[in-house]
Amino acid sequence: MLKSITQINTLKALSAQSSRRAMSSFSHMSDNDPEVLEKEKQKNLKTDKKEWNEKLASHSEAAVKADKQHNDKSIKDLQSETVDTLKE
Repeated sequence: MLKSITQINTLKALSAQSSRRAMSSFSHMSDNDPEVLEKEKQKNLKTDKKEWNEKLASHSEAAVKADKQHNDKSIKDLQSETVDTLKE
């Protein structure tokens, strides 16, 4: 499920608070991990139905995709989804 830019920013902020890991300087959602990139690329090549794969996207591509996503949910619902996602 794609998340709005607000949800992504909230997740990043909460993650940064609870993690000692430094902010990533990489441009891809996979942190440029060659194993993850290759795995996701192979997964995409094996299927006939090509779909969006956030792990192969740059941060800016993911942000644009999230901004273009139409969402009729209320702020309260989005906040609840974010909390539920963080609890998983």
